[in-house]
Amino acid sequence: MHDGNIRAVRVACDISHLDLTRPTGISVYAAFVLDALRARDDVELVVEEDRADTVLSLDGRFRAPRGARSVTAIYELGHLFDRGAYPARQWLSQNWRTASAARRSDALLAPSRAVAVGLTTYLRVDADRVAVVEPRPREWFRRARREDVDRLRGELHLPDPYLVAVGADTPRQNLGLLGRAWALARPRLPEGAGLVLAGPGASRTAIEGAIDVGRVEDEHLTALISGAAGWLRPAVYEGCSVGAMEAMACGTTPLVAATGALPRTVDKAGMVLDPHDPAEWAEAMVAIVERPEVRTALSNAARKTIADIRQQPIDLEPLLAALAGAPVPAPVAGPTC
Repeated sequence: MHDGNIRAVRVACDISHLDLTRPTGISVYAAFVLDALRARDDVELVVEEDRADTVLSLDGRFRAPRGARSVTAIYELGHLFDRGAYPARQWLSQNWRTASAARRSDALLAPSRAVAVGLTTYLRVDADRVAVVEPRPREWFRRARREDVDRLRGELHLPDPYLVAVGADTPRQNLGLLGRAWALARPRLPEGAGLVLAGPGASRTAIEGAIDVGRVEDEHLTALISGAAGWLRPAVYEGCSVGAMEAMACGTTPLVAATGALPRTVDKAGMVLDPHDPAEWAEAMVAIVERPEVRTALSNAARKTIADIRQQPIDLEPLLAALAGAPVPAPVAGPTC
């Protein structure tokens, strides 16, 4: 907190391309950052950009504010790691937008050290321009009661047991690999086992035998995740690990790709897999369904990891330095992204 004689830095947060009323994806992280800034007395959030010292673009789109500094959030760098995973037009758009923000912003906000390393390594951004603020799972993400899980299973006609993949249907989410892995795993699973897809746009990707429940409202999401044998995220790159953390908070084992922020977050509380090997994913899916002792051990490790994270203070100092126009200090060592 600041000395009472020092004026708080005035920050205008641009969220114009985000829906914070029903947050998903990067909107969850943006809401987390906003809440953390609101809790500070050395930051004044303002609406008008012409009153701001700094404009913080939390939707990841660079702005050139008049007379103010610019800090832009960069959420993912998958196009630099796996070009083939993106259609040509999307790759060009992502590459231009990210490179432009990296070059023109006064500082950048990264939701994980994986993104920060990518910015400094591949886009040659100076480390003292990159502020890393790692997310926390939303407080209400905790293991749901058995009766709530059973009620939702009945309402949505969910299989028992089931694996769940939560997220929008985008090329980066690698749902094609998930479909191939499911085709290999399905004949080896117990009768009645299923794969559940949840999230906006999931129905656009046809995975034979999967159940698409569409977008699930927040009040039911913890029950959906808590009831699953495993939470699947084969994304070719995930710069923000909040989704995996929320699954871990529910005690559900995450199966994630070995890229981006997820491996460091999940560590020994889940399974880290090759995002290009459907056979490896199929083996993991079968193991997590058929071996309850493995599931229990990983569930306990996941909840302990999240409990430890929730006890730590949020380190906003790198972002505060970026907002004030000071060099960003190196991140403090910790167990998150």
